[in-house]
Amino acid sequence: MISVPELLEALARHEPADAAESSGLERLRTLLETRKDPFTRELPDHVTAGAVVARRGGEEFLLVFHRRLGRWLQPGGHVEPEDASVLEAARREAREETGVRRLDAADGARVLDVDVHPVPPRRNRPAHVHYDVRYLFTTPDEPSAGATDEVRDVRWFSYAEARAAGADASLVRVLRKARARLSAASG
Repeated sequence: MISVPELLEALARHEPADAAESSGLERLRTLLETRKDPFTRELPDHVTAGAVVARRGGEEFLLVFHRRLGRWLQPGGHVEPEDASVLEAARREAREETGVRRLDAADGARVLDVDVHPVPPRRNRPAHVHYDVRYLFTTPDEPSAGATDEVRDVRWFSYAEARAAGADASLVRVLRKARARLSAASG
């Protein structure tokens, strides 16, 4: 089972980029401190894992087109009981959704971003909230995943192309942060 104290420690070192992320970070800490199992999707609101996958220099990002939501997003999804950490859940989700095998945790495997967002209802699930903890990965690989139940397409985007494709404010924020971290690491 994932260690809540370890995740809280990682979040204590995380600097939010703006007021929206700061608010989400506080909400996430409260969830972690008050919920017995904040990772289970059996409860309506739960922690999820996000992966920002970049080429080493940060000039392009691998995004997936989410079938149900009808938009481009970073790979990610639910934390499973067998995941050793939220970081490893993000890596697993990115592999499943993109087919990329090699995913190197960038920037010392620090938390890159926290995004709390509503999820619309669907057939057998009411509306709920995802507390998404996002990590940065780099890869030399090309995507090889075909269409899945959740993902219709996988493609590399520059930062400008992602914005032009309709990236929401949260995705723009995390891609901007990823570019800055990768630029600082290579400079």
